[in-house]
Amino acid sequence: FMRENMNTRVRGKKDLEGISIPFIGEIPLYLRIKRGIFRKPLPEVKAVVVKEGCRDIINEAFRVLRTNLEFMTDNENRSNVIVITSFNPGSGKSFLTMNMAVSLAIKNKKVLVIDGDMRHASTSSYVGSPQTGLSDYLNGRIEKISDIVISDKNHGNLYILPVGVIPPNPTELLFSKRLELLIDSVRAQYDYVFIDCPPIELVADTQIIEKLADRTIFVVRAGLLERSMLAELENIYNEKKYKNMSLILNATEGNGGHYGYRYGYRYGYHYGYGSGYHYGSDEKRGGK
Repeated sequence: FMRENMNTRVRGKKDLEGISIPFIGEIPLYLRIKRGIFRKPLPEVKAVVVKEGCRDIINEAFRVLRTNLEFMTDNENRSNVIVITSFNPGSGKSFLTMNMAVSLAIKNKKVLVIDGDMRHASTSSYVGSPQTGLSDYLNGRIEKISDIVISDKNHGNLYILPVGVIPPNPTELLFSKRLELLIDSVRAQYDYVFIDCPPIELVADTQIIEKLADRTIFVVRAGLLERSMLAELENIYNEKKYKNMSLILNATEGNGGHYGYRYGYRYGYHYGYGSGYHYGSDEKRGGK
């Protein structure tokens, strides 16, 4: 009882009832551990859990999220560039971005995922972290966008634009006119463009990118975000600091409740901003 009452973090959807931001989805925790099997530490988990025809609970949750997202956007590609951000590192932005993209690609939507986090490049790791990408285009080393866009091997309608070499001056690069040219170009070519951005509290990168986008999805991770921050999130929405904001609740636990299962989505996350955030990886404790 004391532990529950002293818990100051968001625990579930009920904690979000007091805010007016449009709510578009709740994703349960996803656990990638084989219990009792101990191995050497592995790299950070990169989980694409959305599978065509799969009817488990996490896939159903992504279908609901996809349907709500489709209601929010139009069919004429005028509001299809979407920024995904959060307050905290480790909220699961890259995980959600890739799985939302796969969910739409399965429905024959042409989807581009841009790794807009040029300090950590989590999304780029889904395609092997190539050495050429967004940073090379923004500084003029690459002229054609098509030269840096990578087709996903498993989904014919999914494309990823990685960071490339992590630059020493990402904020300055994002001020480049070439970023606006890139977004204007891909807006017309794809049904959906997702831009995985850094947390808003750490650097100015997200604010720069958001000015060129059409919508903002804010990720709140259960068990991570302090409930006191919800008031600040509501202020951001009311003051319209980000265009067309909506909210996803990530990593909820269904202990016999709404989902009826318990999932765990854990992974190593060390954000490269000198912030001190570091979340332990199950792999480093011997799981997979």
